[in-house]
Amino acid sequence: MNKLVCNFSDAILDAGRKRFGAMMGIVSHIDEGAYEVVAVSSDTRIPEAGDTFALDAVYCREVFQKKRTLAITEIDGVPGMRLHPLYDEIPCEFYISAPIIVSGEVWGTLNFTSLEKRGTSFSEEDIQFIEAQAQRISEELTMSA
Repeated sequence: MNKLVCNFSDAILDAGRKRFGAMMGIVSHIDEGAYEVVAVSSDTRIPEAGDTFALDAVYCREVFQKKRTLAITEIDGVPGMRLHPLYDEIPCEFYISAPIIVSGEVWGTLNFTSLEKRGTSFSEEDIQFIEAQAQRISEELTMSA
């Protein structure tokens, strides 16, 4: 299933990076507290597909737990986020992520981020875009199951 997601998601990651001006886009799969990078498009080549992290160590934890989209234009400006363990390693500034829902449960996330602060807030159209792309991945996963 992960190979299918990888092949299918390349266009989604490229489109999202272009739309948001993001340095990286990731499709993740989350299972039993583990966050696995399934597909990635990145200027830095970090992370790579197959990399696994503890869910508590990544920004997507809240998206997973609350089953909702999260959009932050300046992580440094959000109380508590600068203290996030990941911020010390990779001081990303903007972050937008939507859950990928399969059979009513969060299968993973689609997210875009950058080290640069975002000059404008994410619009309602931006939220609709990422949620529609996460839904496309969900539908592809459901059809291939």
